[in-house]
Order: sequence, then C-alpha cells, then structure tokens
Amino acid sequence: MRKLLLAVTLGVVAAVAVAGVAGAVNTYVISIGKTTPDKPGSAKKPVPVKLGFGYKVGDTENLRPSVINQYYIAAEGIKYFANAVPKCTFAQADASPTFSSKCKKAVVGKGSIANAFGASADRTAKAPCDVKLTLINISNGKGVGKKNGGIAIRIDTGPPDCPLDIHGSLVAPIYNVKLDGIASSEYRFKVPDSLVHPAPGVDNSVIDVVTTIPKKVRKYKGQKVSFASSVGRKGKKRTLRVTFVSEDGHKETAIQQFPK
Repeated sequence: MRKLLLAVTLGVVAAVAVAGVAGAVNTYVISIGKTTPDKPGSAKKPVPVKLGFGYKVGDTENLRPSVINQYYIAAEGIKYFANAVPKCTFAQADASPTFSSKCKKAVVGKGSIANAFGASADRTAKAPCDVKLTLINISNGKGVGKKNGGIAIRIDTGPPDCPLDIHGSLVAPIYNVKLDGIASSEYRFKVPDSLVHPAPGVDNSVIDVVTTIPKKVRKYKGQKVSFASSVGRKGKKRTLRVTFVSEDGHKETAIQQFPK
C-alpha cells in the first residue's frame, strides 16, 4: 500500500510539473517609449524626433520564452521618411563580416538585443547571446516599396558576447497604418529559421530589445524632417504597439502609452 501511495504521489508530482510547463506562456512588455522633443506635430508640419523604444519577452513560469519569429512595431503618429534619407541596397546591408561602407550614411538607428537559447526540450536552459543591432535604410528587398521604403535590421555578434558568430540583416518593409486613429508607420519583419533555431533541437528566444533612432534633420519636399518624425498624436500620451507572432501563427499584441 505504501509503495502504491508513493507511486501515485510521484505520478501526481510529475503531472503537476508537466502541467506547469504546458501552462507556461510568454509575457510581453513595452519597456521604453520616448520621443524627443515630445510634440505632436502634424502631416503639414512634421516634427523631427529622436525615437527610443524597447520591449521585453518573459514567461509566466520563469522559463525561456517560446520562440517568436515575426514582429510588427509601430508608434502612434510616428512616420518614417525613408525617401528623405540616404539608402543602400539590401545586399550591401547584408554583407559579411561588416556591412558595406556605402551604407554608412544610410544608418538610421542602433540598439541591442539580448537572447536566451537552449535545447528545445528544456526551456529552463537560458544561455545568453547578446547582439548589436543596426537599422539601415534600404532601397530594395522583399516587400520594400518605393513609396514607404524599408529597413535592414542588421545583426552582429560573436564571442564573448555570444558563442555564435553572426553577421547579417533582415528585411523590414515599412507600412502605413493607423494607431489610435492617427496615421503612423509600422515596420514588419520575419526572423529566419537559422536564427530562431541556430542548430537542430535548439531554440533561440529574444528577451530584451532596446533601439534608438536619432534625430537628424533634413529637408524633404519643402519640410524639415528626420527619418522618424511626429505627424500627430491623439492626446498627451503616445501609444506604442508591438505585435508578436509565434511559429504557429499565434499573435499577441503589447500596447503601452508613454510617458507612463
């Protein structure tokens, strides 16, 4: 009887442990959102701004987050004036081990990505991989149109920041959207399997992203703009929105107004 009770108890513990993992879900927080200067602007009179934003991905059971391979990122009233800024080709932005010197004037932002990776079957594993992020204004690439343009999301890392040596870019076309009823730009990108699964049976999860798009004023069609410029805002706060898409197509959206 005692052996049977012990067996039942162990079975319950195992079931609870499995249920705990099975019930674990990703959490999403927009951690940073700031425009400098903090002015609404308008379509007729855009305000060139410095844009800072960031987001964090966690897990309800403190495990390594499940893999996300698509992202949509937008800030209320922030339009990207891609045609006002120098460009280079996607091939030049994707060159290895460093992007082409022809892209230097096309750099529109910088930041960092913190990742955690480990065996797909063991989400308690959280080996770090820190990545340098560069945003480059590009003239072509899948989905990049002449009207709205697109960004190459350049990723660079290697030992000691990451055991893997990675140098390359992702294509992020820019789309016109409305956020809180205000015309805005949204860039969307998909992360290739080679990055979310850097080896067979291994998952790589993004956990913390910080990006800054600096203010660099240029004249464009009679207006003074920066790559990121404010053309409106519904109220005193600005809404930021990030949509996360998992490999099975499930979408979750994080929304936050700033200043908090």
